[in-house]
Amino acid sequence: MKSRILLLALGSFALIAGVAPSSVQARTWTSTDGKPLQALFLGIEGDNYKFKLQNGNQILVHKDKFIKADQEAAERLAKIGDDSFTKASARQIDTLLATTLKKNGFNSFNEPLPDDLFVRRVYLDIAGRIPTREEFLAFAESSRPDKREALIDELLLSPGYASHLFNYFADMYRLHASDFQNGVRMDPYIAWWREQLQANKPYHEIVTEMLTAKGNVGQNPASGFLLRDTGMEFDAFANFGQVMLGIDISCAQCHDHPFDEWTQGDFYEMAAFFGNTQRSLGYRPADAMMTGGKIEMPNAPAGWKANFEKWAETNKGVIPRDQNFNQFYFFTNALGWNLADNEALQTVFPHDFIGEGGKPNEVASPRTLIGDAAKVGGKTRREAIAQWLTAPENPRFALVIANRMWGRAFGQAIIEPTNDFSDEEIKRSSQPEVLAYLTREMRRVNYDLREFMRILYNTRAYQSLASMEEPDLTKAYYFPGPVLRRMRAEQAWDSMMVLAHGSEIDKKKGGDGSFYKKILNIDFNSASSEDVWRHYEMWQNLRGAGSSMAMVSEGDEYSPVVMNDTELRASELTQPAPGASMLDTFGQSDRRITDDHNYDGSVPQVLALMNGNVTQQLTGASSKVVSDLEELDGPDDKVRGVFFTLLNRFPSKDELDLGVGMIEDFGDEGISDLAWALMNSPEFLFIQ
Repeated sequence: MKSRILLLALGSFALIAGVAPSSVQARTWTSTDGKPLQALFLGIEGDNYKFKLQNGNQILVHKDKFIKADQEAAERLAKIGDDSFTKASARQIDTLLATTLKKNGFNSFNEPLPDDLFVRRVYLDIAGRIPTREEFLAFAESSRPDKREALIDELLLSPGYASHLFNYFADMYRLHASDFQNGVRMDPYIAWWREQLQANKPYHEIVTEMLTAKGNVGQNPASGFLLRDTGMEFDAFANFGQVMLGIDISCAQCHDHPFDEWTQGDFYEMAAFFGNTQRSLGYRPADAMMTGGKIEMPNAPAGWKANFEKWAETNKGVIPRDQNFNQFYFFTNALGWNLADNEALQTVFPHDFIGEGGKPNEVASPRTLIGDAAKVGGKTRREAIAQWLTAPENPRFALVIANRMWGRAFGQAIIEPTNDFSDEEIKRSSQPEVLAYLTREMRRVNYDLREFMRILYNTRAYQSLASMEEPDLTKAYYFPGPVLRRMRAEQAWDSMMVLAHGSEIDKKKGGDGSFYKKILNIDFNSASSEDVWRHYEMWQNLRGAGSSMAMVSEGDEYSPVVMNDTELRASELTQPAPGASMLDTFGQSDRRITDDHNYDGSVPQVLALMNGNVTQQLTGASSKVVSDLEELDGPDDKVRGVFFTLLNRFPSKDELDLGVGMIEDFGDEGISDLAWALMNSPEFLFIQ
């Protein structure tokens, strides 16, 4: 009876996921005596594996009952979750893609990706860097039948996954640390983003925290999203529409949209959801987004700022507005860059407003652009818009992020540009059924971006050779495979860092702004004036860019540890990298506008690769790339080693003969020359 239960079909499993029963196949586990068990894997409890059967019953089976391959699979799945629905979803995506491909004259997907191209691609796409020689060989020499899905899971669980994903969101959300906002830095907000991605927090929860945050970046780092554009509130709202709804409504601020349905009234009524959000101590009068006159310190007792400044004058000798105490008043103002909901503030239609639904200088009532109305009752406006945005009924939110994540995996989104498209463009897209399915899957996985990307990376479409022709955005691309694309600046930098330092680079951390966070993290309701003054002294000792690399000291809570190491992954460096740096040269966004990363080639890039300091360090006679090859025996092994290290593939016979000749003629210098040549080849910078 028990064996019959174990072999039942999986109809009820399919109902859990909402996928067609025929498409879901739970993993078959094999005992050491050859008996199969088809069930969902739930985890490890002591020395037992826990499974869920088709009928809903749960059982425990000792791990020694299973073959070695299944024991390895269990260790992996215990960390990331059962992959039955992952694979079922991947198959469904492939089916939908293939159907449309066939309708449009394609026989099938591109040729399957060979192992060497696969391992390089998934390391770059998931971990954001090339594999080391050891990592490449471990995969190439593995005979496990599930080695591809195992590697995908391993990389999705690695520190590199969060690091690489951070670079994408840094462009999308314009994460910028420097002091263009009245000297207030955003390092705690940037560190918060890193922490959310490392914890794999669901995307809709990240967005909700940003939209509803209160306090300054020391008290609540998520407030950085709305504080970033203080004084430019309409620009902030326009950015909200682009990144979260895929709608660019910015031109409707001044007039009805010339090419779309949005009116000037739509702009101000949607912006009104943020209309009573106080961002700093004061605002300009009628020409600002909000009106309300002089404003007290937010989230603080009445008169807090004036009382503290008076105390400092009496007890610390501060002379009111004396230039020697400019930093003191700068500090108290910085504390006031602080989110709060203030009903005295309102969004008003501009004095020259000529649209429908309002009058010049009249208060605008909040109204959503699309879908159902936001339910404001009992909530702040920001809480209402966050709930409306992330609700399952919202027609856009899940679609926008699903489309973006598809673009990360395939080099092109189903709808481009990702930050501005109409409902009609959704219908006319090359793969509308796939996009609709991806939207449903994003909701099904509860905005777990790691699980969503896991689905995409397991598709046959993703594991196909890249299409070599450059996409023409005026024509439909049906996704027979990913598009050939150049590394992002951060991928190029991180790959060079792994060449210089090995895989340990993934674990190295830079400054996290935690000391700066501590400076601003003051409870205005309970902190004494002496406590606040101590924070001011901390501020005096650490201002400007140095705060981005400063961390709280373990020994003395008032003394920071400053990280001066710049040989870190791109996500751990100051955001963004300074101008003329290698990251800037290779196109890293300056984070002024959304998605502004640049993939164009340039002469400075060529010069940086040919003669730059990093290239010299990596390919010189004393470099790690060269020294690591000393353990290899003959010239042929060393040539293969150079190819394994830089291009992650076996050399052709001609390449092998040429490389051996260089080593025989020039010794270690020949290895350096070969490494230099491979690093400067187009193949190094492109993801095939």
